[in-house]
This record gives sequence, structure tokens and C-alpha cells, in this order.
Amino acid sequence: MTDKHLTTLWKWMALACFGYVASSVLTIQGAADIFGTRLLSKSDHGLAVVAYMAAIVGSGLMLMVLVVAITYARRYGTAWHDRIPTIMLDGLQTASIEGKIYQSAVVFVLIALPFYGIGHSMRVANEGEICVQGTSPPVVYGGGNWTLLAVPHAKTQVRLVSGGVTDGRCEGGVEVGWYTPLLFGVLPFCSALLAVIWMWQLFRRPRGGLQNRSREDQELTTGA
Repeated sequence: MTDKHLTTLWKWMALACFGYVASSVLTIQGAADIFGTRLLSKSDHGLAVVAYMAAIVGSGLMLMVLVVAITYARRYGTAWHDRIPTIMLDGLQTASIEGKIYQSAVVFVLIALPFYGIGHSMRVANEGEICVQGTSPPVVYGGGNWTLLAVPHAKTQVRLVSGGVTDGRCEGGVEVGWYTPLLFGVLPFCSALLAVIWMWQLFRRPRGGLQNRSREDQELTTGA
């Protein structure tokens, strides 16, 4: 892929991640669902389920965003501001003061804010209760203990709920299982790890060769 292909992929995936996570956080805070975050969780499932899905889907999208960002940073640019795909402003001189400010703002909006939203969603999801069905009454694990990272084993369904138990049964929620720690714990951890790798790629020393020269340098050389 060329730098333009990677830039296009990065732009749309980063915007999708930002939109979904931002909408989820707004929904959790009581605002209207703008971007359809409840498509994966019905309205009666509760905010803990919305946050649970936001943490998983947001982390998955962020993982793909960072894979593209790392690929771009490894192939192009000699300075941090030139190793970040330039979106919306074609031909931006990233080495200028305003160019560096713009690239920093892009990283803050499309990377830092979604990471904050994912972390916030994980905290809200952790407040939900884990309900183990199959007994009368069902066994309920209170929120706040990070039970989603070590889901209790059960022969029947285990559900993340927001409304507790009503009439001896779990109300609403979403089913969780052995896969939940992988999705809810490992996926965000891998995203954070890739973010560290990406930062290292941004600030590493440039290697020789035309492939790793900044776009501005290549344009100046061609023009000469």
C-alpha cells in the first residue's frame, strides 16, 4: 500500500473508533444515542452493557487503527510529525509550527480521547452485576470487583446485568463467558501495548534511504 492508501484507512478507522466510543460515553452519561451505540445492546440492557460493548468494540477498532499507524510510521517520515498520517489538509507542511500543532491535535482527538473513553467504559462496565443462572435464586456477584476479568464458571448462563435480580431471574443484560476476559481485558491491553510501540516508532531516530525521508524533503528534491 502507498502512503495515501494507509492515510485513507487510518482516517476512516480512527473516525469510526472515535465516533463509536464518544457516542457510547455520551450515552453512559445520559445523553442521546447519536451514532447508534445501542445497536449492539438493547435499551433495557442497562448502561453497564453499553459500556461493556464500548470497551470491546472500541478496543478492537483502536487495535486496527494502531496497526495502520505503526505501518505508516515505519515506512514514512524522519520526524514524529511526519510519521502521522495527514488527514483533511492535503499538502500540510507538518514541520511548521502550525503543522505540528495540527498533528498533535489529531493525535489527541483520534487516539487519546478514545483511549480515555475505553478506560471510562471499562470502569462503568465493572459496576455491573454478574448473575449466574441455574439456581433459585440466581447467584449474583456485585459490581466493582472486576469479575469480568475472571468470570465465574457455571453450567448455565452467566450474564452481565444492570438491574440485578427480579422475581428470581436475571433481568436483561448480556451473556458473558470464558471469552469475556479475552475481549474485555486482553484486547484493551493489546491496544495499549500497540500505542506504546507506535509512540516509539514516532520518536525513533530516522534511518537512511529515500523511503524514510520526509514527504517535504522528497518534494523539495523533486522540485529542484
